Amino acid sequence: MSEERTQEVEQSIPIRGTWIIEVYRAQPDGSYVIEPKQYRQNLWPSAGSGFLANRIGVVPTNSAMAYMAVGTTSTAVAVGNTTLAGEVSRKAYAVNNVISTNVWQTVNTWGGGADAVGSVSLVEAGTFNAAGSGAGTMANRVTFAAVVLANSDFLNLTLLTEVGTRS
Repeated sequence: MSEERTQEVEQSIPIRGTWIIEVYRAQPDGSYVIEPKQYRQNLWPSAGSGFLANRIGVVPTNSAMAYMAVGTTSTAVAVGNTTLAGEVSRKAYAVNNVISTNVWQTVNTWGGGADAVGSVSLVEAGTFNAAGSGAGTMANRVTFAAVVLANSDFLNLTLLTEVGTRS
C-alpha cells in the first residue's frame, strides 16, 4: 500500500503600495512650478488586509475602495491604523484603474482654495471604502513631508498598489 503524502507549500503574496506626492505651485504669470516628487511606501493596515481577504473569499458585502483622504496628523503608520486621525478632506478617486496585470492605480488632486485645504499642513493620506470622513475601512496609509498649499496650488497624489510579484 502506498503512503499518501501531502506537501505543505508556503506562499505569500506581497502587497506593495507606492505613493507619488506632487505639488504644483502657482506662479504670478499663471504658470505652475512642480516641486520634486516625493515617493513613499505605504502601510497596508490589518483592516485593509481583512477587507481584501473578504473581497476574495466570500461574496463581497463591503463597498469597493473608491475614496482617498488627506490629513494633518503625522503619527507613524502602524498595522492597527483604521483612520486618518487628522482627516481634513476625502473625495472619490479621479482615476481608479488597473494599469498592468497586477498594479492598481488611484489618483486624486486637491486644490488649496478649491478644496478648502489651503494653509493646512497636509502630512498623511489613505484610501477608504466610504465617502464620509472617518467612515469605512482604510486599506492604505502613508505619511509624507508636510505640504502647505496656497489657494492656487495643487497637491496630486498617485497610489500604485502592486499585488504579487513584479512581472
